[in-house]
Amino acid sequence: MSVSDSTQVLLTRWTGRVRDAGGTSKAAREQWIKAQTPRKHVRTALESMTRGAVRCMYCDDSRGTDIDHFQPLENAPLRAFEWSNHLLACSYCNSNAKRSQYPVNSDGVCLLVDPSAEDPAVHLRLLLKSGLYDPVDESARGEETIRVFGLNRPDLVKGRLDAFFRACSNLRDWHRLHQDADPLADRLAQALLDSPFIDVVHAMIRLKPGVDATVVGQATVPALDAWRAAHSLSFRVGQSRVCGDAADANCIDDTLADDDYSCQGRANERSNDEPVITMQNYGLTWTDPTGTPRSSAVAYDEPSAQDRKAALESGGCTSVEIVAVRPGELPEPRG
Repeated sequence: MSVSDSTQVLLTRWTGRVRDAGGTSKAAREQWIKAQTPRKHVRTALESMTRGAVRCMYCDDSRGTDIDHFQPLENAPLRAFEWSNHLLACSYCNSNAKRSQYPVNSDGVCLLVDPSAEDPAVHLRLLLKSGLYDPVDESARGEETIRVFGLNRPDLVKGRLDAFFRACSNLRDWHRLHQDADPLADRLAQALLDSPFIDVVHAMIRLKPGVDATVVGQATVPALDAWRAAHSLSFRVGQSRVCGDAADANCIDDTLADDDYSCQGRANERSNDEPVITMQNYGLTWTDPTGTPRSSAVAYDEPSAQDRKAALESGGCTSVEIVAVRPGELPEPRG
């Protein structure tokens, strides 16, 4: 799937302007600077794909402030307004680390991992005890991605180590609340998922049984197992280009008579040739033992939602209902 038709018309129009101006990298850059409305729509769409405080899609630490052209304008000026060529990056990753680098192999295939289109774990392994990234099976794409984005620069390594120790503590706290059917468990889970370096939590989830105790400590293993059961699907989709009807429902004008009245949509995958990953998320609403209406602060897959419902009911909560929600949405308490 791609962006909405109206957004694609807008981006295609500006691609035509680049072509008419000569199709050079200079023309692409000049048109990109002029294109305030398309940039606004692209930024809004990219921000809808990110977590929490709009993290950089490369380092997952700093705020994403820049729209990066994954394939630089120097290489592909006619991709300046191509939706699948845009990612949200922090200024360091965009301007100091990656810059205009775009390494390719002998067949011309890019050697950088695109975090919005594929699972980085196929090529990158995070070593939790050191905070360092290592290429999986000497993957050339993993090696180049680490090098180009500076994923092992000291500030990121220290950040991951700190995040690892915080995650272990937060998981144990979450587990205690989860066992008591305390609604604060959902809030703590969401805070953890919105924190920097969520790749640390994903790496913990991927630890094999028998190895996890050595890495996270025996005291954290029960909490990690419970987390896997509760959030195994809902939070491992990553930063995919998600498509939802809600994006097009808020369009101002489908006619695109003027750029300032165009729509902004979302995409699920980079092209129609790639498989589409779809899943239904669920939230819960209930009344706690004190009579206060509550709702979940995180989304679940269906089996996990059923487990959560059972835990709430066993904890004395009433009127527990499972509610289907769109990606990025959560139910409101029902008073």
